[in-house]
Amino acid sequence: MKHSSSDLSVSRRGLLRSVGSVGLAGLLAGCPSDGADGATPTPTPAPTATPTPGGSDGVADTFFDAGPTVQLEAVASGLSSPSALVTANDDRDRRFILDQAGSVYLHDADGLRSTPFLDLTDEIVALGEGLPNWIAYDERGLLGLAFHPAFSENGLFYVRYSAPSPDEDIDHQEILSEFTVSADGNTADPNSERVLMDMAWERPIHQSGTIEFGPDGYLYGSLGDGLNPYNAQDLDTLKGSIYRIDVDTTTEELPYGIPADNPLVGEEGRDELYAWGLRNPWKMGFSGDQLIAGDVGQATWEEINVIEAGNNYGWPLKEGTYCHDPQIGTSSEEQCVVESERGETLVDPVVEFPHFDDEGDAVGFAVIGGHIHTGAVDALDDAYLFGIFTSSFTAAAGRLLAATPQDSGTWPVQELQVEGGLDIQVLSLGQDGEDSYVLGTRAALSEDPLSRSDGVVYRITA
Repeated sequence: MKHSSSDLSVSRRGLLRSVGSVGLAGLLAGCPSDGADGATPTPTPAPTATPTPGGSDGVADTFFDAGPTVQLEAVASGLSSPSALVTANDDRDRRFILDQAGSVYLHDADGLRSTPFLDLTDEIVALGEGLPNWIAYDERGLLGLAFHPAFSENGLFYVRYSAPSPDEDIDHQEILSEFTVSADGNTADPNSERVLMDMAWERPIHQSGTIEFGPDGYLYGSLGDGLNPYNAQDLDTLKGSIYRIDVDTTTEELPYGIPADNPLVGEEGRDELYAWGLRNPWKMGFSGDQLIAGDVGQATWEEINVIEAGNNYGWPLKEGTYCHDPQIGTSSEEQCVVESERGETLVDPVVEFPHFDDEGDAVGFAVIGGHIHTGAVDALDDAYLFGIFTSSFTAAAGRLLAATPQDSGTWPVQELQVEGGLDIQVLSLGQDGEDSYVLGTRAALSEDPLSRSDGVVYRITA
């Protein structure tokens, strides 16, 4: 998947002339070039024309090899922006679906329950308000949910959400909280909240959000760089990282514990850090004992990383396997550093793909991390399923992809052939042990998706 940097830059300019950079740069987790100090980017003109799927009119339909054909069965609809589907370890027949606007809904054999399992809409920052004009999709809201490994005994679960900030100079607070389920098991106790993390977030972007328990019983969480790329190489902040904490213990200073084998315990830097050098790992998940994260690119490249303790994944010194210049926000094939200033090897992704192909057609923007499929679709056995948020501003143009994991090197990628076409912007993927699901919205970016009820959850079938 190597392309000439000069070809890509020309193609990118050509497409931006027809689309307008706000329609591409302000996607789910993208943005215009970050300044060296994280300064607010200069607004760009509104789009004047937009590609639609099909290849000849601006979207590359043959960039990836063709993969297996699948069908999609709608199992839930009427949501605003379904941002995750998770289950409790010992209760896979019930799926919990997050709506970014602030509610968690229970989905079982009877369908989607109308009464929310948890309703945090009054605690969520006002979505879509006060955003710069280069942000086309608000990334804030209800972002993550994870059930304690002993949920059936202790009734504990955890959420990540964006709350208003008491400081007018801060955009919002990123909250990680613990809740307890009510006695009926079908709703949460809204008065049981215990806040574990309350992080001031200066800007309305790059806060990631996924939380998930690992096989070791510890809670892992993803955080973006906060729109300041240099945060990702700063070990004194959690921004641009994967963190790992022990929710079953506390310390004198913290409402959670620090696993003794976290890589920076006893070293310089935050003890919570597990891995760093990431831009905006919007979606990640465990498949067995392997943690895999999608990291959204800025200039040219999207990537998938296998996350391991103490690894530095290179942002903003690299974007994918390419050299990145954080001063001007561009990536190229020029000779690049292979180590951080601390001497850490910069770890390359297992998957990367460009925003544009050599002809200037859009491949896609904002990678959506997924999981290794182990369900009912035999053709997808042991494939890593992931997605692309979109490749268009005025059409729902997400993509579903499957990579074949390798012991070393890059993973080959195919695009799933969806019977009847894929009619959503892809927001997330999930699984329940039997089936894999893809979540998204049928609303185009130009239609203000968070103000509509076009969110849908599909079950992937053979």
